[in-house]
Amino acid sequence: MGIRPKLKNFIKEKWGTLCRRSHYIMIGIPFLIVTAGVALTITSVIRIDQVLDGQMFQYAAERYESGKNSYRLLTVLGPGLTQEDGGAPLASRDGLNLESVKTIHETLDLTEQSTASQKKGSKQETETKGETWRDCYSTMAIYPATGYLDKTMTASVEKVEVVGVGGDYAVVHPFLYESGGFLPDEDGSKYCIVLNTQLAWNLFHSYSVLGSFVEISGTQYEVVGVVNEGRDDIAETVGVTKPRAYIKFSQLAYLANGSSVPGNSMELEDSVGDKDLAVTCYEVLLTDPIKNIAKNDLIKTLTDTIGYSEDNTSLQIINNTGRFNVLSLLKKYFPLKNSYVGGENLSVPYYERSARLAEQYVLFWAEMIVVSVFLLILGGCNIYAIFHGKETKHVKVEETEEDNEISYLDERMQ
Repeated sequence: MGIRPKLKNFIKEKWGTLCRRSHYIMIGIPFLIVTAGVALTITSVIRIDQVLDGQMFQYAAERYESGKNSYRLLTVLGPGLTQEDGGAPLASRDGLNLESVKTIHETLDLTEQSTASQKKGSKQETETKGETWRDCYSTMAIYPATGYLDKTMTASVEKVEVVGVGGDYAVVHPFLYESGGFLPDEDGSKYCIVLNTQLAWNLFHSYSVLGSFVEISGTQYEVVGVVNEGRDDIAETVGVTKPRAYIKFSQLAYLANGSSVPGNSMELEDSVGDKDLAVTCYEVLLTDPIKNIAKNDLIKTLTDTIGYSEDNTSLQIINNTGRFNVLSLLKKYFPLKNSYVGGENLSVPYYERSARLAEQYVLFWAEMIVVSVFLLILGGCNIYAIFHGKETKHVKVEETEEDNEISYLDERMQ
């Protein structure tokens, strides 16, 4: 055999080998694509579930509702005049204060009673006033805090977020308690405080600290509870795990006056009263027999009581219930825009910051599910083609002993 035929056969054989190996690789790629699609789907579902599990404060409506009524959790964020020393913000003209919150509460109460009376049938029992809905309010200041155990100082923290709360705060915020409970339902005359786990650990290196004391701006508060506010990745990112404490809203005014004897400080002519403080966050659980009617009721109430209008960006109304629905998130974030218009001067609570970041996480992983579905379809179609398509033309032919003898005789004859 000449050199040219040998070279031609060699090239043909190598090309056939390369084509066969490429064919086998191409056959394997669809299976890898399907595997990647399955893995991405499972990962996305797990991550979405983890993100939503960390948003316990967004599900107060689902926890509170009964078989008779569905509920909706709504939040109103308002501005306040910030203080250089970190004290509680003072009320501003376009924000909320105790007087406006009281007016809003009374108006909503009438609305809810009217709704309940319309729904009441002949067999339905009349519900007691105030049991069908809940609301609460809060604002935040920053103070140093010192821990005391048996009159012995344990530790100090320079910056603590002290949240003054009022109304049914513990109902709207279903805390997880490491020990104790929330602030007792009193008028604020008893000096009690609830710590989050970070502050309890920083001050006492323990969560079992009931009966110990925390001193803030000269006032000592008895610890009645320790709450766990969450420790996932989102919580770390948005500052959920910062040292934080909860006291009655009226006691923030005492701290603003810098006196351990509130009665004396409140008698001063230039003293700060609780009515002078801004309510930076108002939250309400309203019955929602028809989807979003609760939000409409709240908007109407704000319009009738404080002259709110949708063109006024000084207040933000947030619909918490169902906020993680993917279709709703797509409408909110696409095309790319700021989904929370205005509010540059608003103090956004840590759990709202957490929820906003969680929305973006959920939307991202939902997009990954769409990608994984595309991969599954692409890989599945290719696998179908593999089992129902044509065989490769470059099939390697195994040589037999007879073929070898014939090839040997041909070479001898030449």
